[in-house]
Amino acid sequence: MLSPATYYDQKKKELNVSLDKISKTGDRLAIARLLVTIAGVTSFIIAVRNDVNWYWGIFGGFTFAFLALVRYHDQLNKKQEEIKIQIALIDNELKALSGDHSAFADGSAFTDVTHPFTYDLDIFGKGSVYQLLCRTATLGGAQRLAQLLSTLSRDKDTITERQEIIKELSTLPDLLQDFRVAGALDKEGENDQQRLLEWLNGPDSFINNTSLKAITLAIQSGAIALIITTILSVTPSSFITLFIILNWVILGIYHKRVKKALKQIGNSEAFIDKFERLLTQMATNQFKVSWLQNAGAQANSSLKSIKQFRSLLRLLDSRDNVLIGPVLNSFFLFDIYCMIRLEMWRKKNNTILTEALDMVIATDVFVSCAVYAFNNPQNIYPTLHTNGTVISAKHLRHPLLPAAIAVGNDVSMGIEEQFYLLTGANMTGKSTFIRTIGVTNILCNMGMPLPADELSMPVIDMYTSMRITDSVQDDVSYFRAELNRIKSIMDVVRTADRPYLVLLDEPLRGTNSTDKQQGTRSIVETLLTFHAIGIVATHDTGLGDMETHYKDKVSNYHFESKVEPNRLSFDFKLKRGVSMSNNATILMKQMGIVN
Repeated sequence: MLSPATYYDQKKKELNVSLDKISKTGDRLAIARLLVTIAGVTSFIIAVRNDVNWYWGIFGGFTFAFLALVRYHDQLNKKQEEIKIQIALIDNELKALSGDHSAFADGSAFTDVTHPFTYDLDIFGKGSVYQLLCRTATLGGAQRLAQLLSTLSRDKDTITERQEIIKELSTLPDLLQDFRVAGALDKEGENDQQRLLEWLNGPDSFINNTSLKAITLAIQSGAIALIITTILSVTPSSFITLFIILNWVILGIYHKRVKKALKQIGNSEAFIDKFERLLTQMATNQFKVSWLQNAGAQANSSLKSIKQFRSLLRLLDSRDNVLIGPVLNSFFLFDIYCMIRLEMWRKKNNTILTEALDMVIATDVFVSCAVYAFNNPQNIYPTLHTNGTVISAKHLRHPLLPAAIAVGNDVSMGIEEQFYLLTGANMTGKSTFIRTIGVTNILCNMGMPLPADELSMPVIDMYTSMRITDSVQDDVSYFRAELNRIKSIMDVVRTADRPYLVLLDEPLRGTNSTDKQQGTRSIVETLLTFHAIGIVATHDTGLGDMETHYKDKVSNYHFESKVEPNRLSFDFKLKRGVSMSNNATILMKQMGIVN
């Protein structure tokens, strides 16, 4: 398979060639339309002046040709728009390959400082894991992606299925591009799906009213008869006025119900068009993984019903035409007729549309994940296990760090100990390493491939305490906020019926050194009594004696900085034992803070 960069470069060249052809065709069409227009006007003038019938036929032919050229030009414009969108997507992916993900949504709206782990691990916000992954084409997909990043599955089979889906989709880069383009052609309103779902699950206000259905049918039949008899001068024209008044009286009675329905599904045609295109992408591809096969079959079976719904929405939208809408309502109770037709469709297809929308959203998330997998072919899919709490990895790296500069570390947590006691001076890599373990757990749970040479992960829950925020509004100090966080961790892990991964970065930093050491020691000792593994990072090297006191439960690991003439260097490699280096003074001297 081509490398991601080569694939995108070749695809972009092909698209630019197609764009150039369309542009040239458009120029030729413009000339053709001008010539057809001139010929059509000429034939019209000749037909009028000479009253020759066959010239009218020629004029009709030129008119038809002009309309056909206009339609063809519209199709070219749509194709041109699709290609431009695809080129823009490719440009963004090429930037992503170089580490620039700024073109993608960062998920800041999903930030929750109280969440058990997302705030600490930079899951949402600028430069976040969400921004690394997000390629969603629907608002529902964007929300579902955030949910998956925030909620850890406890089922190994679910995670394995996700791996299989992402793995297959990542081998279909053309589908990934086409799916995203199909979703980008129409902008989705923030509440479009919610309003539609409210209507789908709403009460039947029209089809259960037998009298109204009979009246509507009688009015429509009567309108046709009245128009014919009036034209034939059988019926006085004054009857039409009375008939129109009757129609508007009936419409007035049901105005509120119609208005409520219009608020929910009015202008939904673009939204349905978008989902129909996305369903078509799934229905026209052959898959191997059973979930994708079922999704394709479901898409194929639901398209007919959704096309019917789109046709009904287009019919409903015609009421907004200032020339046609009032006439249709004046003679045929058009609003009520449309509501009856829509409710009949809803009664038959409610579940079909609801399930199709959910399937598209789920696929949208998998497409996002598969784009990341395609862009990172060097990543591996971790082995999952549920028979212990061992995290084993070779050359594990943080996904947000570019491969060229990321330093990998080996991990064997849970084999010889429950907890790593991690020490090290400032900027040596402690926090990055902790976040690497946490983010790895989340992405593994999502079924994602990860940057490592080998990786085996348990299906495990997680709680972290790394980035505490105080609150003036709630009168909560930093230290109290930190204690509240640690208490939440203890309460959850103490009563949990499943294993937990606990990650603590510099606990109790809001108190003095003696109190901090005693408190951290107590925290670790308490965690050792629970069904948990994890890392406790600290600057306090005095805690290193815990490895002796709690053999086979606590192991010392550290990161070091190397002091060189006038500079510090870091290798960011995890090592056994307690750190012996200090670098705060040297760093301050380098920055000119102190002499």
